[in-house]
Amino acid sequence: MTAPTMRAVVVDAVGGPDTLTQAVVARPAAGEGEVLVRVRAVGVNNVDVLQRRGVVPAPRGGIGGLECVGEVAEVGAGVERFSPGDRVGVLLRSGGYAEFVNAPEGACISLPETLDDVTAATLPEALATSWWNLVHRGRLKAGERLLVHGVSGGVGVLAAQVGRALGADVVGTASASKVDRCRAVCGVDVLDHAGDVAAAVGAGLPGGMDVVLDNQGGPALEANLGLLAPLGRLVVVGTQAGGPGTVDLAAMMRRGVEVSSSSLGMLETSVRSRLCAEVAREVLPLVEAGVVTPVVDTVFPLRDIAAAHRRFDDSAKFGKVVVTL
Repeated sequence: MTAPTMRAVVVDAVGGPDTLTQAVVARPAAGEGEVLVRVRAVGVNNVDVLQRRGVVPAPRGGIGGLECVGEVAEVGAGVERFSPGDRVGVLLRSGGYAEFVNAPEGACISLPETLDDVTAATLPEALATSWWNLVHRGRLKAGERLLVHGVSGGVGVLAAQVGRALGADVVGTASASKVDRCRAVCGVDVLDHAGDVAAAVGAGLPGGMDVVLDNQGGPALEANLGLLAPLGRLVVVGTQAGGPGTVDLAAMMRRGVEVSSSSLGMLETSVRSRLCAEVAREVLPLVEAGVVTPVVDTVFPLRDIAAAHRRFDDSAKFGKVVVTL
């Protein structure tokens, strides 16, 4: 009997978007505690780009993609929450750039019919990242002050809105050309990231920020620490400007501030399952109610995956790039 196959995009060379290769590969099966999902749409994330460039290790099986939406095709032994035909969003470690992907049952979230496939594909990674880093790492509370860098990005645009929904006083940063749109979408004050952010924050919120969510990394470390109020928390969720940075530990200790970082991919499967359950219970209803609004930048078919990656790298991008199958 011939083994089942599927179409997929494989990372088999380091380089630009044109190195992404479409291939026919073996189709996975649903193992114990897993579901097999027929993929309808997948969100493009920064890790996908870093894997293609060789900055981080290639994905399992060479197939990238950290989130998708699709239909359950089959379930493995022990699966109780899902049945074939159910529509789900999936938080993946890899494998979304394909017609089928297998995932632990706990990584799947039931989706309301009010969310179309493209919009739903923008949510699993970004909502999980926002919730994990604001609530679990940043310990954000109602009435606290939150600064979110990069609010025009796929994570930032949702993190600012989730922070606002949690009752925080939220400020964002973005490039000058996107400030007005970010304000309109997120419903928060947004600053030009090329300006004097420290002076603007000090004028509007004297005393500093309780939580700063940063996507730049090491080069911004000292400046972000300077924005924190006493006992404030800086959470690094990306290193777009580079990893290395220096801090004055004595100054940090005098003010009692913290620095933490996170990568959803490093979390144990059980933790990721609990996180997905929290997202389904606490955050997805905010999307359904229109309190949190996902933003789709552009949509490409799988055959145009190189164009999707080029758009992701475009400084004009606003929100999430989505690939459909």
